[in-house]
Amino acid sequence: MDTAFMRKTFALIAKGLIEKEQLLQKEPTRYPYSKALQHGINMFLAASQQAGCQSAVQYADETSFLTHFITKPISDWFSDWNPDIIDKLNFREEPFYAYEAFAYQRSGNIYTPSSDCYEFLEIQDNDIINGTDERILYEKMKVLDQETYCKIRRYIIEHPIITIEDRRAMSLDLADNQAARDAFQFAYEEITGDSYRCPCCGWTMIPGKYGYHCHSTHCTDIIPELTDERKLDISAGELYRLKKGIMRYFAAPGKLELEIVTFCEKKKIRWALWPQMDRYDVEIQFANGEIWEIDAKAYRNPMALRTKIQNDNGFPEGEYARGYFVIPSEYTVNQRNYTTIVNRALTNQKNVKCVTLKSLKTEISRKENSCHAE
Repeated sequence: MDTAFMRKTFALIAKGLIEKEQLLQKEPTRYPYSKALQHGINMFLAASQQAGCQSAVQYADETSFLTHFITKPISDWFSDWNPDIIDKLNFREEPFYAYEAFAYQRSGNIYTPSSDCYEFLEIQDNDIINGTDERILYEKMKVLDQETYCKIRRYIIEHPIITIEDRRAMSLDLADNQAARDAFQFAYEEITGDSYRCPCCGWTMIPGKYGYHCHSTHCTDIIPELTDERKLDISAGELYRLKKGIMRYFAAPGKLELEIVTFCEKKKIRWALWPQMDRYDVEIQFANGEIWEIDAKAYRNPMALRTKIQNDNGFPEGEYARGYFVIPSEYTVNQRNYTTIVNRALTNQKNVKCVTLKSLKTEISRKENSCHAE
């Protein structure tokens, strides 16, 4: 048992929870079983026994494990472990250790994956996340031409919920491109239960045993009181929403990308979205010809973002003067050292750094002013 073993353990548990959620959407009356989840459970319990926690065997079945562990912060999972082993393996520096609960209980033995669960899974190797909705959509979209890719991706970002008329209109617009139409239609699923339009992100907020839940626990934490005005009326006609993983990985970070573009438009700075088939998120070019490349990230856990960057071997190489990983400014309110943690992974790329959106806007303004001064 080592850190690599534990990373895979939590990745399988995260994948299994999301897999169960997908299966439940397809067959609501059938209990969804995930081999990945059970595999992850077995690995965690085996590691627990090695770490001196002999009582772990009582949670070997899925129901017991979910009841005891899944709604607790990950650090609490190790409460009965030998602390010397935790220190020896340096678990406190691992991304998984800093996450909150991977799921919350919806009803009975049904658990909804949290945004932390989705975020952790996204930093794992492709063989772990293979088969998730966001990975399948990416595979469908990467074969498209640049213009069509940008068209569909921007539509997804700007339309987390659509009507059946919207779906037909977009499908008709893409009628001459089978691959593009398939990608677009795959991104959405029909809304079949009572839900509200989330005031924070525009996706769906569904009532459950422990309150409302959205694709992100952040939405749940800050929502105002929901009113009937925000309730979606599915009786008036078919409504569709982005699948949860697609909302989490395509639409949510995309809002940050579009905010950068809007800022550049106001400054009359040239910009391009997802250049070179999404090698970067936003490319901007100043009046003097200097190019900056920007990659927007929506990770609330700085160690998770650092791990993702390390897994991707840093910022993509290219002909640019500066490269930026940009995070929402509010992420640093409770984690003031967020960018410092991430920038430790960028010491070999002197022209690349992680900044908040607020800091990026300041640097863009400063650079544009200097161009005009010249």
